[in-house]
Amino acid sequence: MDNNIARFINNSNASEQGKTIDKSSEELSFQNKLIDNLNGPAILTDESLNIIHQNIYSENLVQALQNRNPIIHGIIIRCMTNDCPENQKFSIEDETGTRHYDLFAFPVNISKNSKKPCVLLFGKDTTVEQHLTKALVESRKMFKDLVSCSTDFAWETDNKGRFNYVSSNGILGYSAYELNEKKAADLIVGADGLNPFDTLDAINDVEIWLQRSDGEFACVQVSANPIIDNNSTWQGARGVCRDVTEVREREASLRRIRKNEQVLKRIISTIRDEIDPTRMLHTTAKAALDGLSAKHCHIASLSKNSEDKFEAKLKADAGGINNGDFIDKLISKALNICNDRSKPMPPSYVEEAIDGKQTLIGFTKHHNEINGAIFVTVQEENKKWNKDEKSLFIGVSSHLGIAFEQIKNYEKLEELSKTDELTSLLNRRAFTEMANKRLVIQKRQRQNCALLYIDLDNFKQVNDTYGHAVGDDVLVTLSSILKRTTRTEDLCCRLGGDEFAVWLENVDEKSAVHLANRILECTTELQKLAENDTNPVSLSIGIAISDAKSNYALETLMEHADNALYDVKKNGKSGIVLNQ
Repeated sequence: MDNNIARFINNSNASEQGKTIDKSSEELSFQNKLIDNLNGPAILTDESLNIIHQNIYSENLVQALQNRNPIIHGIIIRCMTNDCPENQKFSIEDETGTRHYDLFAFPVNISKNSKKPCVLLFGKDTTVEQHLTKALVESRKMFKDLVSCSTDFAWETDNKGRFNYVSSNGILGYSAYELNEKKAADLIVGADGLNPFDTLDAINDVEIWLQRSDGEFACVQVSANPIIDNNSTWQGARGVCRDVTEVREREASLRRIRKNEQVLKRIISTIRDEIDPTRMLHTTAKAALDGLSAKHCHIASLSKNSEDKFEAKLKADAGGINNGDFIDKLISKALNICNDRSKPMPPSYVEEAIDGKQTLIGFTKHHNEINGAIFVTVQEENKKWNKDEKSLFIGVSSHLGIAFEQIKNYEKLEELSKTDELTSLLNRRAFTEMANKRLVIQKRQRQNCALLYIDLDNFKQVNDTYGHAVGDDVLVTLSSILKRTTRTEDLCCRLGGDEFAVWLENVDEKSAVHLANRILECTTELQKLAENDTNPVSLSIGIAISDAKSNYALETLMEHADNALYDVKKNGKSGIVLNQ
């Protein structure tokens, strides 16, 4: 209590303690001075609530008393009635705002003749304290709101690394009650020994993985400070965490999308710029492996045969599987799906476990027509392909369908550049190129080969008599005879006009003459197309042998075969001559 108040009360109540004191005007003046010196608003009232004296701070209390404020009136009346001190909190508005007071009322006797005591009403101004308290509460609330907004949960651990506080919402599916006294380290997955929950140093935005209550993993960003007591002893740590799992997954997804875009861009660039079909498909297979978590990739072309069933031909691979049986199983599975008549069109891809290897089988299309298949394989039988991998695989398959169509057109153009348009045999340029390569192989392997130079006898009379359409039929029939009577490794060529050539691989003189006779025996097929008893269609064949020792160039062999053909012509046509 203020010393001045104590002095005032003691002095005023002295008469009640058996002392006879005459209250002179001088003594009243002394009491008034005590009131004036109080550090707060103070008024002295009589039993009728009339103000006897007031200090300079009491304007607000005087105004409230005059306005019959119930709080002011109540505390004064209770004090006089009960003849004991009273205390009451009081707020009032003035030009500066709201003022807050702690009011104290004390009964005092200022005259020995007074039957009722007067009341000293003193107010302690608590406005500043109230504002500070309110600011502190608001600051704490603001801090709490900021923590709630900026973090997902706050925590504190003791010196044994156990949670002793967790935000009311809990952590990652765990309630605060469940985590009480639980070791924080038990939630950490991996992190190479990093445990921010028992840190000795301040850390900011450290990312670790925690296990959720449902068993899934969550990536959290942790900021923490150690707790140090007055004795500089470590008592634990406290901090905040923010769940950034979705952010990291979104970032990882964007990285995968960018990677997939790069893979597809590489494939598109290869399809656009690469001329050689083999390199094109090998590059596509490698690019597919770069984008997928797979070990092996195989690419096969698909086309329908005469029976309207799909056939496959392996075109490229990456990853190094040399198991022919396994590759056959892959292709067989793709063919079974494509040849399934119960379904109008196979799906974009199929997941299959083949020989303990999880495989994605994709079907490539162009204008909704299947033209190929791609296979990617991992060694794990239970491998689960994620959404991004499947999306990339579908994209690769789609672009591969365009590549197959491009390869098909390229091969068609290449075939046209090498073959005779009418007979589909090799043209002179292609025959010369391929025969020269055969000569190189012949010298290396020391084999005997033969060159047949064939000329149609009386072919001009056919065109003159029956027209060029029949002449073309004769040429086409002869080309069919040559294909039928020769082997796969032999080369058949239309040199131009009615001149043809055949390269026989790895034959001796006897075999060459025998094959030439077989060709000559088919002359009757040509004569049926253009009957002419006077000048019948026939064949003159000159043969030149290229043995391993002769080391002849192709031009020399052509010359020898042409000389032998000339000898047949001199001897009446329709025959065979072997150049010696």
